Amino acid sequence: MSKLISKWNYPTTVRFGAGRIKELPDVLAATGIKKPLFVTDPGLAKLPVVASTLKI
Repeated sequence: MSKLISKWNYPTTVRFGAGRIKELPDVLAATGIKKPLFVTDPGLAKLPVVASTLKI
């Protein structure tokens, strides 16, 4: 039986604070990301900030 061994590394820059969401289009363009992964939960998904972020 063989064992599956893997290593996964995803360097991440965390940006937070009032108004930082406005930087999202420029950051995505600069990094070449066209389909970002947006992780939330059922409670947060109901908040207006999630809907407005997905419209960007």
